[in-house]
Amino acid sequence: MSSDRSDASTFTPALLGLVWTAMFGFSAFFFSYSTMVSIAAVHGLSAVTGGSVLTTMMIGVIAVQPFAPWVGRVLGFKGALFFALGLQLAGQILGLVVPIPLLGLVLAGVCGGVGFGLFVVLANAAVPATTSPGRIGKALGIFGGITSLAAAVGAPLGLWLVGTVPVWTFRMVVCASLLLAVPTVVKYLPGRERKASREPADESGVAVRSRTGKGQSRRKTGRSLGDALYLIIMLSPFLIGMVVFGLIVGFGPGEDIAGAALYIGAMQVSAVVGRFVAGAIADRFSPFALNLLGLALAVIGLVVTVFVFGGMLFLAMMIIGLGLGTLQSASLIMAFANVSTPGKASVAWNMNFDIGLAIAGVLGGLGFTYLGDSATFLVCALLLLVAGVVSWILRTIRRSR
Repeated sequence: MSSDRSDASTFTPALLGLVWTAMFGFSAFFFSYSTMVSIAAVHGLSAVTGGSVLTTMMIGVIAVQPFAPWVGRVLGFKGALFFALGLQLAGQILGLVVPIPLLGLVLAGVCGGVGFGLFVVLANAAVPATTSPGRIGKALGIFGGITSLAAAVGAPLGLWLVGTVPVWTFRMVVCASLLLAVPTVVKYLPGRERKASREPADESGVAVRSRTGKGQSRRKTGRSLGDALYLIIMLSPFLIGMVVFGLIVGFGPGEDIAGAALYIGAMQVSAVVGRFVAGAIADRFSPFALNLLGLALAVIGLVVTVFVFGGMLFLAMMIIGLGLGTLQSASLIMAFANVSTPGKASVAWNMNFDIGLAIAGVLGGLGFTYLGDSATFLVCALLLLVAGVVSWILRTIRRSR
């Protein structure tokens, strides 16, 4: 009976509605992300041009994220989600109707990237408010697992679709996915909150009375900078983990390995499992300890990858995936625990995620070209270890104080 009550307090209509919306919103983005270069080729553009447009889209994703909490305050949560989904939808429509292929791709990429950057921050920030306080870790694990699954399915499915159907049909499929995200926004998610006073409000709409003088303001600024530095260091293993994730997805598990997609798929599915499991137990165990566990698994998998082939390489990819999925869930919960508002926590986590993927492109290109795959993976393992040790030392010092 208590288990039934526990499930009811976790799987609220608001959480299930948010998960449904995020599932289709994420799928639509990764449909576009995985096919940008392929669509450029269909229009007679080079791979370099397609890759540049993809980079532009990711810059849009990253650049807009710090402004997402402000958009949420101005438009209300429901209005902001509609705006974010509408931008992604507009990008697909522009890609269809603009007659100049390069301009159409750029507009589709910019609109889609900005829309997704807003969407991912707002959706992540909303999770704690959709469930009971003691079930936030589990709710974040469910949300993260579903969105990771949407990404894992959306990328290969998008590639298959764009190679099977005309581009206009593909874009209509993406539009349909975005429209499927809308009903639960209307039905289950809150709109603009009314404010009972004219006091400044935080990102949840709660009025906050300012009583700090100049001295207090300076001390608060110093604490804020210290807290920001602490969060950056605590999230550094997650950042390096996303570099590893992007490296394997973008460059494969190694050079001259047949069936690389199978190994990448195994890692992605395993990462989804890791996010679900870590989220399910995060309310009972320390998120920091789970973070270190994920780091250790990723390091072990990377080292094993250097020395094995065939079936053992498949196992190594699964170990890496479990570690990275655990890192994702644990670091997100840590961000919510260490940042004053859900919006800022979501911005910090998502920017680390996307910056890690961006770094992966540069590191993978240089590493695989000049060092080789094995040395590149060992460098990543070393970076993970250093980030983990530094975060552990800082946490120990902070707790002792």
